Amino acid sequence: MKRIISFIMVTLLTVMSAFANIAEGVSGDCNWVIDNDGNLTISSESDDIADLGTWVGDSAPWSNYRDSITTVVFSSPVNAKTCAYMFKGCSNLNAVYLDNFYTNEVTDMSFMFAGCTSLEVIEFDMAASAQDDMLSRDNFLTGSVTNMAGMFEGCKSLQSFFLQNLDIHSVTNFSDMFAGCSSLEHMNLTVNKNANGSSLTAINDIE
Repeated sequence: MKRIISFIMVTLLTVMSAFANIAEGVSGDCNWVIDNDGNLTISSESDDIADLGTWVGDSAPWSNYRDSITTVVFSSPVNAKTCAYMFKGCSNLNAVYLDNFYTNEVTDMSFMFAGCTSLEVIEFDMAASAQDDMLSRDNFLTGSVTNMAGMFEGCKSLQSFFLQNLDIHSVTNFSDMFAGCSSLEHMNLTVNKNANGSSLTAINDIE
């Protein structure tokens, strides 16, 4: 009888571990979970925008599990205060979906995706099906950002980069923003006008 009970317990533990999350935690008013497939989901229990916690340097809440992350999804509205080093070194990260990710208060995006050597997909608005939808995007805003240094440094698998309505009038540091992006073939950055109304340089379909 004891052997049967022990066998059942071992079986249950094995099954439970197979479905267990790799890691989970709380950051500010948000929850984050890395499931067994490496999907990092950041969310809140509220229907309102929830604030993500802040960190210093290369110490994002999930940084100890960066090698396990394969995709990133924001499943409910999340407001960031910083993006610096946010996913730096996530070498197995393949796709990032930034719907519901609000950045209007962010000033630092330096090294946000640096070292994400497997990154191929960055979707800023998966729901958009027309140009007007892209231009009306109100979540991933960069008007307050001053630092984009090394933002995509070392993203050697990134082939295309398209971001509509990019406001860079406050950015003072672009150094090495795309350094080491050896596979980057197509880039289309349609930018806003700056505060004085004069046009900023747009980079379109660079090959």
